[in-house]
Amino acid sequence: MILTITTDFSSFAASTGLSCRLVSTEGTVVLEKEVQWQEYDREVKINLSVPRNFREGRVVVSPCGSVPGSNDGGFLRSFLGRDVPHLVGVETETFSIDNLLRQETVYRNFVLRGHPLRIAEQTGETIIRHVWDAGIILSAALTYHPPSALPEELNAFNSSVISTSTRIKVLEVGCGVGILGISIAAAFPQSQVVMTDLSDAQSLVEQNIKLNLRGYPHLKRNANFRSLDWETRPYPEWTTAEHFDLIVMADVTYNTATFLALADTLEHLLRSGSKGSRVICCGKRRHDEEEGFWRLVKERGFIVERRVIFSMDLDGHFGLCMNGIEQDGEQLIDFISMHL
Repeated sequence: MILTITTDFSSFAASTGLSCRLVSTEGTVVLEKEVQWQEYDREVKINLSVPRNFREGRVVVSPCGSVPGSNDGGFLRSFLGRDVPHLVGVETETFSIDNLLRQETVYRNFVLRGHPLRIAEQTGETIIRHVWDAGIILSAALTYHPPSALPEELNAFNSSVISTSTRIKVLEVGCGVGILGISIAAAFPQSQVVMTDLSDAQSLVEQNIKLNLRGYPHLKRNANFRSLDWETRPYPEWTTAEHFDLIVMADVTYNTATFLALADTLEHLLRSGSKGSRVICCGKRRHDEEEGFWRLVKERGFIVERRVIFSMDLDGHFGLCMNGIEQDGEQLIDFISMHL
């Protein structure tokens, strides 16, 4: 068996140990192999010599060790369920050794306020069907409890907007696999969360809702998907008829070709059904052109209330970035709050 682990568009981590385990359907670890991911690798292939008596099971990959440092990344450690705040484990579906095909779906396991949260993603090259970094980070920040234990700058983003007793209506724009919207809906049972994206995303979002119904049965009534294509006119009638208290976005500004359509969609929402709403966005910076989106929305009259920049280095140390300048070996994460 050959297992291939890949990263996204940017640097993965410093040299990092990964534990690759072959687990039987009974939960027994029948084979374990540790591999070393070298800094700036894009992928690494692992040969697993499957025991002759192994028939069915799954592969589980998880990071080894821990990252010492400040508590600023504590909310990430909590959400990832381990002491490595910048690496997310993955596991395959159960497979049969007699019918060993490429695994089209894998699972990411998170911990939401002490309870498991499971998110499926696809293994192909598509953009829409993957768990993206900022979705993880914003999910961790918005659902962390108590919010007062967050870094002070992040606490300001959610303490006045979301609480367990608030009947808040949330719209996610560009939801992908649904990790952010599902996390909010799971953590806040009194909320109503509508996740939107292209129609191609619907099946995987609904699969992820179903995956978590056992632990969060209220998702059946407070989380759903709707198709919203930023470039299609007219907009759906519900965008005008319904009011959303909060609009959330994560990793939606990486593609300059969609800037105009996304700005149009946000302006439509906040000038019609969702007047007075607040927009919260989190994004991992990928290129300098992303600043063009924030200039565009300001030209439309949006007021940026707060912009906080954090950095995470290749060893997983997370902290406030005072000057907003990326240093070698760092990735910058923007948290932006705005209204119209």
